Amino acid sequence: MKIGLVRHFKVTYRPDSKWMTSEQFNQWVDQYNKSDITPTIHSSNDLNWGVCLSSDLSRAIKTAEIMYQGNIIRTNQLREIGIRSVIQSRIKLHYSIWLFMGRVAWYFSHKSQEESRDETLLRARYVINRLETYEETNVLVVSHGAFMKSLSKELIRRGYKGKGFIKPRNGRLYTYERR
Repeated sequence: MKIGLVRHFKVTYRPDSKWMTSEQFNQWVDQYNKSDITPTIHSSNDLNWGVCLSSDLSRAIKTAEIMYQGNIIRTNQLREIGIRSVIQSRIKLHYSIWLFMGRVAWYFSHKSQEESRDETLLRARYVINRLETYEETNVLVVSHGAFMKSLSKELIRRGYKGKGFIKPRNGRLYTYERR
């Protein structure tokens, strides 16, 4: 059995300014979650995928439809780890600083974030348990960057082998196999 992880294609939405207040950052996150994608060349057709699971966010579904010909199982369990501004502020910070602070807050399960690190871990374990029910086939999973990191760590913890990543590239296939 092989499990292929793919991060959705790049989104088309760009903010008016990269410098944002906390409220503008939260609005940017909401718009990003509704954004369309820009398809690129992909390599998912190298293997015969028997099943495809996708996040139920539109950017992941559209990516899955391009990469997989067949029925796609959509699930909110593959959604990105939610991110919000850590503090309420009218001071404008670069959006990358808001992202960094939000991920640090998530890592420490800060109340400002929608999901704690432990909840994310449980969700990743639930997803991998579900994937392993398809033991006779190869499974393609279309998800999002930060959640893919949690899935990858859980696969490796369970004895799967595959090339890891620090930040998964959009549209790139990362394959894991347990023999």
